[in-house]
Amino acid sequence: MREYIKTGLILTAFMVAAGFLVSVVYNFVNPMIVQSEFNNTLSAIEEVLKDANTGEYLVSNIPTNEEQLEKNMWKEGQDGVLYVSQKNAKVYSPVYKFTENNTEIYVMTVSGVGYGGDVVSVISFIKKDDGQITLNKIEVINYSQETPGLGAKISEEPVKRRFSMIPESGLNVGIKVDKDAGVTVPTNSINTYKEQGVVKTSDVMTGATITPRAVADSINAAVEFLKEEGVM
Repeated sequence: MREYIKTGLILTAFMVAAGFLVSVVYNFVNPMIVQSEFNNTLSAIEEVLKDANTGEYLVSNIPTNEEQLEKNMWKEGQDGVLYVSQKNAKVYSPVYKFTENNTEIYVMTVSGVGYGGDVVSVISFIKKDDGQITLNKIEVINYSQETPGLGAKISEEPVKRRFSMIPESGLNVGIKVDKDAGVTVPTNSINTYKEQGVVKTSDVMTGATITPRAVADSINAAVEFLKEEGVM
């Protein structure tokens, strides 16, 4: 009986020590993880603040730290999520608004349900003084659970470019990838089909539909959110 008690006490001591060690490591590493994630998001925000056509910055003051970024905060939610669509695509808090020469630029982090988990992107919308709004650019920041060589190609520049410069007409009808829309999009008509909400990805992401669909769903969630807020 004493041996059982002794063994139990030893195991308990090991468990307590292991738990303490894990706690110490977590408290040491967690701030670095949070900072790394913020730096990743900040870098993506800088990227989507560039004009998708020219590569020039849309604003003169690009935020380089958290304090500067917070000055452009537009909408914030306590639980970290501002909007959830029927397809479980999300708009995360906070959403930022930049203003330059009578042009408003809305920047937000969004996600859609991919093959292995959420596909997270930072996206920007441009609203000019005529009231028209355009999806400017996307930057995919988390796709780690997508299939290498298939869905993981969502981070490649030729793919991301397909989701750029989508006019309001296309945003209003809802974004779909060409396979879901059931249409064949000629290469010379890619921009024309964007006006109808159709994004051609079948040629740059052969065999992968779920991941680009997740991005399309996340863009649609962002549009729904902007409509609820009276921006569109």
